[in-house]
Amino acid sequence: MFRLKSLDATPAAIINPALKPNPIPGMPLVECSLAEFIAGQPKGFTHVAVSAAVFHEDRLLLVQRAESDSYPGHWELPGGSADPSDKSISESVARELFEETGLRMKRILTEILPPTTFSTGWGKRQKTWLKVNFVVEVTAEDKARVEHEVKMQGSGSGQELVRKDSVIAVDPPAIKLHDKEHQKYQWISAEEVIKNRVAMPGEGAMEFISMDSVSVMLEAFRLNKHIQKAQAIEALQEAGTEDGKA
Repeated sequence: MFRLKSLDATPAAIINPALKPNPIPGMPLVECSLAEFIAGQPKGFTHVAVSAAVFHEDRLLLVQRAESDSYPGHWELPGGSADPSDKSISESVARELFEETGLRMKRILTEILPPTTFSTGWGKRQKTWLKVNFVVEVTAEDKARVEHEVKMQGSGSGQELVRKDSVIAVDPPAIKLHDKEHQKYQWISAEEVIKNRVAMPGEGAMEFISMDSVSVMLEAFRLNKHIQKAQAIEALQEAGTEDGKA
């Protein structure tokens, strides 16, 4: 098990990064098919994997691999392989996120650069993978649930059943794991990633798939802060525009 102590990172650097201009990079190939995406990459990659970084405020969603799977008990971002049947890389991200967590992707916010690489198998069966990672936004439906209340209204012969629907915020979004692939999930902070632990009583330090996966997580935290700042500025500008119209 590797430790994050070897990383040259501090909580302050991740949580309060200096704002850089144009923090969200372009993603020209995200709507391409798998074949088109591979054709646009350096030669040698035969397969593509994707992952989705989902945030609830300042906390990132991680899932723990099932004991019956490879890398049992290791923590990772939700994701998996891009399939030829997917219409685009974006669709691959949405499909994998829904299959593994039950969350529905609304849109990709930004790519987490650089992508990572890994290999599986041996000899003639060896596969060389390019893994592309994204910060995504989930739909409003995953952030709320609808509760129904039915009661009698009126009196005497004028009584009737009346249904009232209420929208209840889900904080954080509800997760439904694919039990054959993952056994637990956790919303974690940047500090917890850096310290290689999650504040869960009785459990030891977290084990991650690789050092590359941790680098992706920390970059996701940095990008999320930029996105939050950009969204706050946009909200203030919109509020100012509305005040000007009033």
